[in-house]
Amino acid sequence: MAKPAAPPLPSDWVAALELDVERRFSRGESGLMEALGRQFERALIAKALERTGGRRIEAASLLGMGRNTITRKIQELGLDE
Repeated sequence: MAKPAAPPLPSDWVAALELDVERRFSRGESGLMEALGRQFERALIAKALERTGGRRIEAASLLGMGRNTITRKIQELGLDE
């Protein structure tokens, strides 16, 4: 017996996010703005730091934020560990 086919993957991140949000709402989850917002910020900052070899000023510039802001967010999100 063949496995059921997986649903097609969304072609862009917005569609993937919408699908995830709909699943979470279906499970009765709430407080998604804070939880998903933190995940989004974490992913952006981590990738910018990876791209710049950990240079915070350059990563901040890529993201359009200041050095103090990225430093604070790195600490808040636990990316400095």
